[in-house]
Amino acid sequence: MTESVRQALGKGFATLLLLAVALTTAAAPCDPEQAGWVPSKYYPAGSVVFYQGDWFESRTLQEGKEPGSAFDWKRLASAPDCGARAANASGTPEPNAPKAGTSGQPPAPGQDEVQALCEPPEPWLFSRSYLVGSLARHGGKVWEAIRPTHGDMPGIAEPPHWKPVPDHCSVKDQ
Repeated sequence: MTESVRQALGKGFATLLLLAVALTTAAAPCDPEQAGWVPSKYYPAGSVVFYQGDWFESRTLQEGKEPGSAFDWKRLASAPDCGARAANASGTPEPNAPKAGTSGQPPAPGQDEVQALCEPPEPWLFSRSYLVGSLARHGGKVWEAIRPTHGDMPGIAEPPHWKPVPDHCSVKDQ
């Protein structure tokens, strides 16, 4: 065997070894110690936690709801593949996504910026998740989410998830 053939085989073997290690790491199940449920943490829909010996996946945005005690968490039959979840997860919003509480439509030609900003927000819905800064109408008022929320009625939930926006232009016109 010539020296160049040995070098080529050595490089090929090293490449295969690195690939095998990378694939093994990517397909590794989640670590229970790193995925333990924390009551004060927010978990977006699809988040996976380990709690009291079982794996759970959140169906909706969660904070403080104990896994296994309600429909909000789905019990998983086995440890999830965290490598695949990390590869498929996209924690960044779309660059052209409209801000929550707005239609995302550009103002009509000739319409000034103040009128465009005065679009009333959508009505609050129990089934919708809201991010910080989202606007919603409820009870004749406009509300702004001060923390991620799902199913928490403006003005009712404790700790508060919403704050009133008394100076919103759509409220002044009423």
